Amino acid sequence: MAHSFPFAMAPYCWHQSVNGKMGCIYRVGFLILMMAPSQLCCTENQSVEFIPGAPIIAPDEPGTGQLGQLFGLSADAPVRISGLWVGNSSSQLFGGINSGGGSGLAQQALLDLRLDLGKSFNWKGASVWVQALQVNVQASAAYAAGSLNGTNNLAAAPPLNRTELYSYVFRQDLFDKQLRLVLGKQAPSTTFANVMRPITRSGATFAEPYVTGLVMTSPYAMPTLQGKLPGYPDSALGATLIFEPRAFQRSTYLEAGIYDGRQAMGVPTGLVIPSLSGPLFSIVEAGTRWSLANGEKPGSIGLGTWRQSGLLSPMVPGTNLQENGTYGAYLVASQRLINFRSKLDHSGLSSFVQAGWTASRTATMTANFGGGFTVFAPFIQRPKDSYGLGFSWAKLNNRSTLNEVWNPQELLLQGYAQVHLFGSSFITPALSYLPLSGLKSADSPSFSAIVQLVFQF
Repeated sequence: MAHSFPFAMAPYCWHQSVNGKMGCIYRVGFLILMMAPSQLCCTENQSVEFIPGAPIIAPDEPGTGQLGQLFGLSADAPVRISGLWVGNSSSQLFGGINSGGGSGLAQQALLDLRLDLGKSFNWKGASVWVQALQVNVQASAAYAAGSLNGTNNLAAAPPLNRTELYSYVFRQDLFDKQLRLVLGKQAPSTTFANVMRPITRSGATFAEPYVTGLVMTSPYAMPTLQGKLPGYPDSALGATLIFEPRAFQRSTYLEAGIYDGRQAMGVPTGLVIPSLSGPLFSIVEAGTRWSLANGEKPGSIGLGTWRQSGLLSPMVPGTNLQENGTYGAYLVASQRLINFRSKLDHSGLSSFVQAGWTASRTATMTANFGGGFTVFAPFIQRPKDSYGLGFSWAKLNNRSTLNEVWNPQELLLQGYAQVHLFGSSFITPALSYLPLSGLKSADSPSFSAIVQLVFQF
């Protein structure tokens, strides 16, 4: 059919050169947006309320499943094919690495194939999925602001241009979904230290949507855990166990995981052959959820601790720092503060906080604290728009010669407007301000702008 043409172009784009690939992928995104809205709109049960600024970290199934429907799959079929495309353009207005004037492009494409083994083979509570990831980020989009927290969530660990088998996972739910086991190559950052998880609790009148649409990195990757906790774009082989007892109305949880820990040694685990024979990363988190005001104001808190094994060195070469393993702790919390139109929609004001600490002598950031506020649907005529402010402070490692390349601390502020276009597409303009840049080579203050487009299918 005609509307499947942009999706058919995607594999061709992935075989182009880096510059050609960037342009080709953006043309695919443009063609997708030019489709008739009737072709793009979700069905009623696929309606997209709000999305995080980094949709790939959402713990739910990515995309809407519409891609599978284009191939004739029904909404309740055992096979689900879905995905998402995110592209952004950033501009350094002043300050930063080149004292303003720099601009860059970035894009991310994820394809997801899932099989419900319960529907297919009557294997109750079991499912498998495979995900493919394509990332292209220009260096100017990744580094121009001079931030170590990260002003652009698409720019993560090098290499900045990659095609990878992002995940292959087996999941088994047991004891009426009180216990969940996840095995395989996965991105546990969607489970641990994730302030983005929608808050659902028995007795609540609704589930809190994703708490922010910020496009900076820190809400989606805890600064003190960056380069250690596997996640976008470096997933890793491992096991996750999640326990949500029915005795507490599933409002309390305990989760633990152990994974390939070579990312902390600079190995891009998303691209190499998985292994559990080397350094390991382990993590435990416990938390609870609640609902105030007769179930209309949900909130949550999670506390976690982690340990990284292996011989570690800073990401900057030339220092004499080393350590044999390290550990740390973190907190994530969110709370709905105000409801504008109670029982009518999800409009209101929400907040979140995150904090982390590590004893590491080689980590880039040894402590962090951040948070923000989000206004959902302030205008009744625009029920899927949201607006927000956020900040992230980090204490940087100044040991040895690191004080020659990094400042003692960094502070990043960002504001955004997430505007619903049609169907499952959103556009998000954002402004980032760094009164204190992490890189000494960057001029402070640093001010940059970014416009991000998200399409889920």
